[in-house]
Amino acid sequence: MTMTRTAPPSPNGVTSPSARGQQSLSDFAQALERAGMLKRISEPTRVDQLAPLLRANPRQAVLVEQVVDSEFQFLANAYSNQDQYAWALGCTKAETGRRLSQLAQGRVKWEVVDSAPCKDVVLKGDEVDLTRLPQFLYHERDGHAYTTDNFVISKDPDTGIYDWGIYRSMFRTCTEKNFDMTCTSHRQRLHGLAARAKGQNLPVAVVIGVPLLDHLAGLQGVPDTTDDFEVLGSFYGHAAQMVKCETVDLVVPANAEIVLEGELMTSEGWVHDEGPFGEFTGMYGGGLKHNVRFVVHCMTYRKGGIYQYATVGGQHPGYTDNMIQLPMIEADLFRGLQDAGIDVVEVRADAPGLSNIAYAKIRPRGGGDAKQALAVMLTCSKQGLPKIAMVFDEDIDIWDDDQVKWAMAFRFMPDRDTLIIPQCNTMSVDPKIADVDHPFSASKIGWDCTIPLVGNWDPHNFDRCLEADLGAPPATVTPMTEAQLSADMEAFIKAAPRAWKDILERYLGQPYPTIYRAFGSLRHRLGRADNAPWYGYTFADHEFAFGAKPSPALSNHDPRHRKA
Repeated sequence: MTMTRTAPPSPNGVTSPSARGQQSLSDFAQALERAGMLKRISEPTRVDQLAPLLRANPRQAVLVEQVVDSEFQFLANAYSNQDQYAWALGCTKAETGRRLSQLAQGRVKWEVVDSAPCKDVVLKGDEVDLTRLPQFLYHERDGHAYTTDNFVISKDPDTGIYDWGIYRSMFRTCTEKNFDMTCTSHRQRLHGLAARAKGQNLPVAVVIGVPLLDHLAGLQGVPDTTDDFEVLGSFYGHAAQMVKCETVDLVVPANAEIVLEGELMTSEGWVHDEGPFGEFTGMYGGGLKHNVRFVVHCMTYRKGGIYQYATVGGQHPGYTDNMIQLPMIEADLFRGLQDAGIDVVEVRADAPGLSNIAYAKIRPRGGGDAKQALAVMLTCSKQGLPKIAMVFDEDIDIWDDDQVKWAMAFRFMPDRDTLIIPQCNTMSVDPKIADVDHPFSASKIGWDCTIPLVGNWDPHNFDRCLEADLGAPPATVTPMTEAQLSADMEAFIKAAPRAWKDILERYLGQPYPTIYRAFGSLRHRLGRADNAPWYGYTFADHEFAFGAKPSPALSNHDPRHRKA
């Protein structure tokens, strides 16, 4: 089966994959490497080294050729920035929005092929073993190992129309995962609820590993009357080649690397623990959730294939002589804040803001310190500057624009954190001053980008989700059998609730498949303790050990998501 074809050069002179049609992931990775966007790691790499490796390479794709204890290669960060998107589409960054909109409007009917590389290995029933995949702890407080590049495929139980979308999923046992499907507008959740209304579970296929162009196509917002694989064909420029699954009545893209076939156990409801997980915000969004269980009946994959992982959150979640006035403004503001009794750490007058934008890093001690600091910053300088001020907590590097924007995005709430002062002094060079020959004034604005001290806020919701780094294993490790690990792990958890990180640290150096299998043998007797923010595992007669045993529920959704 042919999945590639020749493409014209992109504007930067590097061949883009956009006109190649349906492409294998290995060919895509090679093209990404030729474009200078991929780092290849040849030496054997342990799974506990993957998260630190991703942290160290935030701006390029990473391909690990040898993962210890796994037969798969490991690819991550392969669709992580705008340069990659533009390259994949064969356009400039400024043109990506328009190009995606055009491609999403197209429809090309897909076609079924007899076989595909993802059928090289077919495992059914008791042969299924999710520990074949590189399982690892990504963020420190993650509830367990996650697969994040999960393209979940199902058909609408009422219309039969295909949908696919990316959903995170947490390891449960060798044949089970818990999916996060709490957003009430997401189609796979809606399909699951429709199946439940019929008294059924939802057959699904989970594709792990497809090229960037497939991701761009799969994430387009189209009506629910649209077959997503017809949109995929539009992105290819020809009919998408699909292959039938082994155990469910579904098709998957023929260029998939790994396919998990099974059922979302929607008849049970959304009653299983899932989370926490370091989310795209750079924090642990959602905490411990009630979610749906996925049972895997069949596992197929390409021999020597690539396991793809989606990076999320972590530590990387965005000049004239006249500018001598920048340090001058900084000095004015620093002194003014000190005189006002604010515990100020640093002040920065941003160069592109031409001294009309200033940041301060403070240690708030009183509930009003942040707003008072803004008032001082906007009025204390003899230069009548800045016009825009922002105040940040001590953990934000105000000299790093990415961190500044991150804090603005998630610590600033316009209705409660905006301070506007009308009729202040400013400099006449501001073109907003219409008549500089008469007395003039300007309004000023301050944004409080600090974690609030007043109000019913959970400070753990603002904690950063850091990539897990378990360190090096001990110099000498005595190998343990699965039975020995299970017994030791049982005693360890009985002594006190244990986060997944605690368990991995205790058994660091043991083969990860054995650790995961040992845990899987205990999982059905374990619940989650209320020791937020870690929610350790503990032995209990139900999964949420800190409350009464729940009744079967239809579903549970995150109320922060809009209903469909």
